[in-house]
Amino acid sequence: MLKMIQDVLEAEANAIRNIPSTNPFVECVELFLEAKRNGGKLVISGVGKAGEVGKKIAVTFCSIGLPSVVLHPLEAQHGDLGLLTCNDVLLLISNSGKTREILELEVLAKRLIPTVKVVALTGKYDSELADRSDFVLWTGDPDEICPLGLTPTTSTTTMSVIGDVLSALVVHLSGYSHQDYALRHHSGYLGEKSRLNNPTQPSIEGDQLELRHVYETLHKENHDFQTNNWMLEELPYLQTLSIDSIVEIGCGNGRFALEAANHFKSVTAIDWAASPIMTSSELPDNLNYIVSDVSQANIPTSSAVVSADFFEHITTSQILPLVEKLSSAAPIQYHKIACYPDSRGLHLVVQSPEEWLAMFKQIDESFVIHKIEYRRGRTDQPVVTIAR
Repeated sequence: MLKMIQDVLEAEANAIRNIPSTNPFVECVELFLEAKRNGGKLVISGVGKAGEVGKKIAVTFCSIGLPSVVLHPLEAQHGDLGLLTCNDVLLLISNSGKTREILELEVLAKRLIPTVKVVALTGKYDSELADRSDFVLWTGDPDEICPLGLTPTTSTTTMSVIGDVLSALVVHLSGYSHQDYALRHHSGYLGEKSRLNNPTQPSIEGDQLELRHVYETLHKENHDFQTNNWMLEELPYLQTLSIDSIVEIGCGNGRFALEAANHFKSVTAIDWAASPIMTSSELPDNLNYIVSDVSQANIPTSSAVVSADFFEHITTSQILPLVEKLSSAAPIQYHKIACYPDSRGLHLVVQSPEEWLAMFKQIDESFVIHKIEYRRGRTDQPVVTIAR
């Protein structure tokens, strides 16, 4: 029995050694990354054990920043083919290269999008699937180590290893960093390790550079972030106060600042990630837009300093010094703060409205809770407004 175990291990190792290094690994990865740059993704399909290998490859690629999905060839024939877009790449996996469902999928995909690129991962270099594909990743066609010579064993091992080679190249060719990895792994051992291995970038609890990268992405890609602005709904109330000049910190997409410029003599808007809305707009003369870390920026003397969805995104150690700095800059203070965990893990300080008030009162006893609201009517998502 020991001899059999040793033979299996040796056969698997030999199968890996015999994977051709001349495979078009780099060409395929460049194709995948080009698809990503164009807003596309990698669509992976296989049947049986090959399909399971495809799932492993897909989730690995997702974790290293290459959007990938699994498309079951049967479900594709019942409508799921609709997930395929003109910028996607197909990775079709079949050891024999003649799996009927995979060949049918290739035909249907080309019928839907004639220009779609196809990569074959197969054990048969001269198969029908290989002939139909733009690139062929060949396993070397090892014999199965199963005593029957039937069960996918060494074939699926080599497929999986080819996926690992592609993954390593994705990381290398895309310049993927520990910071990028940490953004996709907020929990567990790998998430912690990715942050520890990046000593110049502290953990997410205090990593402003990491958060800035997140917000730059939100500015570019997230429709809600580009559209919504919590301060806009506060403008009618702020107009009832004796405000001549106003400073908004953490101005986000800038929509409040642009509207406020129509009502106040002077507006200063500060955020650490540039908003395309602001940078592409013809800013009014009375609006000063500053891209800077608020804790480092000069806060001009004004009538009021306001913020929304800002204080919960900075570390506890930064809050009091900033409140003191802002309090010195303006007599009127008005700050809306979310008191619940963010789904993206971006709220670094989560505490009750009363706890937030207690922190502000350490700087000035005249701070009060102006109001408490509930996001989407949910009592587990309170938003407190602290004012002076």
